[in-house]
Amino acid sequence: MPRRSRCKGDTAREYAEALWRVLLSARPAGLHMPQLMRATELTRSQVRSGLAMLRDTIAQNGWPPLIYTRADGYQFTADGDILQAYEVG
Repeated sequence: MPRRSRCKGDTAREYAEALWRVLLSARPAGLHMPQLMRATELTRSQVRSGLAMLRDTIAQNGWPPLIYTRADGYQFTADGDILQAYEVG
């Protein structure tokens, strides 16, 4: 059974833009879900929808990837060592 499509409307795009701004301002540190929720004033569901849209936008534009680690949370990185550890782990 195919995976259910992600939310791709204008609302998800707005959530993604809010998350983009917050994550860039926190860079190089990462943010965990509760921190993202507080910083953007979005619900957990809205943050998840925004993250899905943000990942799609990143892939389309070739921007540095958004990764998640248990220690640092969600963060942007172009560091090859971190990306390799993320892909292997």
